[in-house]
Amino acid sequence: MLTIGLTEPIENKIHSLTSQLKVARTLLNLLTIPMVQANISTCKRLILSIGNQLKRRVSKVYYKKIIKFAGIAILSFSLAACGKSSESSAKTEEIRISWWGGDARNKVMQEAITAFEKENPTIKVKAEFSGYGGYQEKMTTQLSGGTAPDVIRLDSMWLNQYKNQLVDLETLSKELAISTNFSEESLISLKYDDHLLGLPLSTNYRPLLYNKTVTDQFNIEAPQSWEDLIAMREKLPDDYYPAANFFGAKYGSPIVFFQIVAQQTGLPISDENGKLNYTEKDFLTLVNFYHQLVEQRIIPSKKDVDNAGTIDGAPAPALLEGKWVTLFEFIANVNTIKSQLEEQGFELALAGYPSMSNEKSTGVWTKPSMVYSIPTSSKHQKAAAKLINYLMNDSEANKIQKLENGVPDSESGKQALEESELITPLATEILVEGEKKVDTNLSTMYRWDTAKLNDATLDIITRLDYGKIDTKQAAKEFYQAFKEEEDSVN
Repeated sequence: MLTIGLTEPIENKIHSLTSQLKVARTLLNLLTIPMVQANISTCKRLILSIGNQLKRRVSKVYYKKIIKFAGIAILSFSLAACGKSSESSAKTEEIRISWWGGDARNKVMQEAITAFEKENPTIKVKAEFSGYGGYQEKMTTQLSGGTAPDVIRLDSMWLNQYKNQLVDLETLSKELAISTNFSEESLISLKYDDHLLGLPLSTNYRPLLYNKTVTDQFNIEAPQSWEDLIAMREKLPDDYYPAANFFGAKYGSPIVFFQIVAQQTGLPISDENGKLNYTEKDFLTLVNFYHQLVEQRIIPSKKDVDNAGTIDGAPAPALLEGKWVTLFEFIANVNTIKSQLEEQGFELALAGYPSMSNEKSTGVWTKPSMVYSIPTSSKHQKAAAKLINYLMNDSEANKIQKLENGVPDSESGKQALEESELITPLATEILVEGEKKVDTNLSTMYRWDTAKLNDATLDIITRLDYGKIDTKQAAKEFYQAFKEEEDSVN
């Protein structure tokens, strides 16, 4: 119980008014109440009641004298108690957030969440994180069962699959500060049926990176083309590969496939209406190109990758040993790969976006990487939006997270990292080179980067590399899989 009384000097002055002793006692009794349990309206009624009591019980002269000494104390103490009461009775919301990542990302994410909680004491955040392997399966189960966290990090390729289970973020535009931080261009690929289903953490390029320590050791120049990659074979030991297999992990491979087909044909996968541009013959040319890379030991086969003990979401042992000399990797993951190789004594550098002889396009296209979404099942959507806004747009939050999510698409986030010089030279180099090489005619490519097609691609290549099917059958199945998706990708 909070007891509010008049200060000693005020009490003395009231008591000096002996003829009004009863009034003073009444006043003190009125002020000794359980204020902690009172709400704002109760406090206001109390103050008015005190004033009315004084008017009725004392003369006009004494009323003015008492108010002169006691009024400020009554009002300030009462309102202070009201404020404390209001704060103590405010409800605390608990929200959940999920993401995937390695130790470095997990660490900075938790630090950013702690900072958010300090600024928002009425919101408590429960973090749920794991590796990439099995993450999508978990999300599918939770979204279907209505038990997904309030904020979920998704791969942009999954949005089409979950479009009926995600909130249209335009309805929370103010809370998310969308208009001041995100360009329409950065959001267009995240809209389905005119509903914005996610906000992009960063824009993804997937360049070719190389182990400079190893290439220097064997006097190899940074590869600038597919032909350069093939030529590396002659200078490397037998147990080395010029490049890692871009089918080593789930969801990684089709991005490079799309690049190769575009270089060969000069066309995006589909036109603006979603009609497939590639023929079965185009897919056969692509599969033959890939198969030759395997046969010439430029890249390990999918079978070799599986036997090497590679785990989804984790770096391949051969990569960390320096035996897979180059790799295609998303910019959002470059910082992690770079740190892992540095721990092994290797330097990672940018080779670029490999050209192809007689190419008809650079083959370079881009898409959002990871996104933040809010499930329709969330009962705390505004609190969830507040957390997303903080993680993506707050200056301090971005300084904490650095480049663990890639170079931010948020204008405020990117500006915070630029001003603090936290965007590494390698990341800057990738962005600058990507922006120079990107082919704007390939603007529809992102629509075909779906989980279903990635699963189909991985399955076809796995059976091809295990000798279950030949290149003609693989090309036929590729064409059929993409043809079936013509309607659903739009």
